[in-house]
Amino acid sequence: MRVRNRALVLTLLCLISIYILFGKGVYQRSRKGSILENSGWLRPNYYSKGDPVELIVNKVESDLTQLPYAYYDLPFTCPPTMHKKPLHLSLNEIIRGDRKWQSDYILNFGEDDQCHILCTRKTTKEGMKEAQELVKNGYVVQWLIDDELPAVTTFISTTDHKKYYASGFPLGFVDPETGKTYLNTHVMIVIRYNTVDTNKHTIFGFELYPKSTVDFHCPGASKDYEQYELVVPENDDDLTFIPFTYSVYWREEYLVDWEHRWDLYLNAGELSNDKSKQFHWISLANSFGIVFLISSITAVILYRTFKISRRSFSDISKEEDDKGSIYVVARKWLLNEQTPLANVLIIFVSMGVQFLFTVLGSLIISCSLKKLHNVRDSVLTMGLLCFVTGAFMASFTGAHLLKSREEMCSESQMKPTRYYPVFALLCGSLLPSFVMLVALLLNSIVWAHDSTHALPFGTVLFLISVYFVVCIPLSLLGGYIAVKSTNSKPSFSFSIGNYSDRIFVYKTITMSPSVLINRPLSSLAILAGGLFPFIIIYVELQYVYKSLWLEKTTFYYFYGFLLANILLLCIVICEISIIGTFILLNSADKNSNNWRWTSFQIGASCAFYMEVYSLYYVFFILNIRGFSSIFISVCYGTLFNIMCGCATGSIACLTSHWFVQKIYKMKYHK
Repeated sequence: MRVRNRALVLTLLCLISIYILFGKGVYQRSRKGSILENSGWLRPNYYSKGDPVELIVNKVESDLTQLPYAYYDLPFTCPPTMHKKPLHLSLNEIIRGDRKWQSDYILNFGEDDQCHILCTRKTTKEGMKEAQELVKNGYVVQWLIDDELPAVTTFISTTDHKKYYASGFPLGFVDPETGKTYLNTHVMIVIRYNTVDTNKHTIFGFELYPKSTVDFHCPGASKDYEQYELVVPENDDDLTFIPFTYSVYWREEYLVDWEHRWDLYLNAGELSNDKSKQFHWISLANSFGIVFLISSITAVILYRTFKISRRSFSDISKEEDDKGSIYVVARKWLLNEQTPLANVLIIFVSMGVQFLFTVLGSLIISCSLKKLHNVRDSVLTMGLLCFVTGAFMASFTGAHLLKSREEMCSESQMKPTRYYPVFALLCGSLLPSFVMLVALLLNSIVWAHDSTHALPFGTVLFLISVYFVVCIPLSLLGGYIAVKSTNSKPSFSFSIGNYSDRIFVYKTITMSPSVLINRPLSSLAILAGGLFPFIIIYVELQYVYKSLWLEKTTFYYFYGFLLANILLLCIVICEISIIGTFILLNSADKNSNNWRWTSFQIGASCAFYMEVYSLYYVFFILNIRGFSSIFISVCYGTLFNIMCGCATGSIACLTSHWFVQKIYKMKYHK
């Protein structure tokens, strides 16, 4: 009873900590007059004529670098007045590098303002140099309105001739003919709204049209004005005064309502909306074709393997034993507990289970919340939640496999090592600690550049406390439940059989060298096993990379297709693992102790192709400038691919063991 009470208290403590950590990430601010719609999870903000509308400034970012900056930290923008304050940020906003502030832009619903002076910014020589550098690096400004609606630059698609949105607006531009740099000092704000009822309106569009002007005369629709060129003063003490103005126009639309306001954001215009979905459906159909082909091969193997009826161990003739049928080989494999670095393999499998739980859990939950308009935030929030709670799944898996292995050691008169709590803690907390360590090391580089991607010191302490308060207790809880629930003869383990079986195997089996890859031919076969899974995920991986790195102002929203392809990926890895194990069972090296490692490598080889593609994307497609940005991109890409390798490797390893165990039971266990 005392142990149960401790487990209950530990579980409640973890749940409370998780709620405190992630509860604010999905909280949405409400305004006066907001009501909850039955058709969605967000609350539309209803405005009447003359109501104040708050404009939030955020950050500037570029597709050519991985270093965003806070808008108000720039030395050449209008600073906020004393009564303006920063907004509270959720954890996913901090990780994305957001820095939201209240602004001094005055917006009253339905009231046009043809020209308004914002400020005259006094700038030093260093400020002008930084402005030139940021403009040349293609930085865009990110603003928000109506809680989470991004400011956009509009363009007309060449395919369907419709209007689409690109998040943000350029900080300035470079004249391609003269090479001169110009700063956008004026912005024309066009807010598009829809009327729901009398004196009841919703906002669905926040369009910005920036222009470069040298004075306080707003250009409007005119093109006859002088542009503001960024010229760095010769003397360090010289000051430059930059004029900033804006104008506001409200326009009512009838064809787009609030529920469909994200439709204009979710297509880059390269393909029409229907064509883009059709392209993803074709890619998904190709994935199904690959799965069908490999499933056919796997079905033949399973039929040939399990078609013979079961017989007891005493019925096997000496000739069959000497011949080394797959049933005898499977028996030797399972009962031989000389797998090199077995505990290390268990840890890798546990880490893979945690990351797989994170990816699948976040996508499944987010796809089920498809009515949540800000899907990008929901995926990230659910991913962080599943990553932390996945420590329980990882420690449960690791402790279960270790417990099974220890039972085998005790029955074969081998001295067991009983350190379940420590091992469970290692399985459940190693991946979060490794990710945290890499992130903190890279954070020091970003911090040196004073970028908003640098985690604040308070956030770093918070993440460390979460590690001790949430991950460690969940790891211990998962290990405890696994040890208590493991039977004396588990249905799945790294060992199976009785004492006499094990003594027979230890006397007859010839131990092979404990190496993970024996021959170059084996290495090529292992790499070949990861090719088909990579083909399945390639198209969606390309879209994700494009949204995250190449075009940060676009939104990836094909989460349903991504989830479907990942599920097909898991199925193919399971089938390829069965095929590879069957080939290894019939190979010349039947006494190999490395079959578990080999199956793990077959699944993890998909990450090799992902890493090669990631490096190619960084160096040949992104054209990122600066060593720091390149180094950060490569490190984060490699970290992601390592976790993917552990996930796919764990699927293959567990499937391979299930297959070998099934062969053993079919032949020797009635």
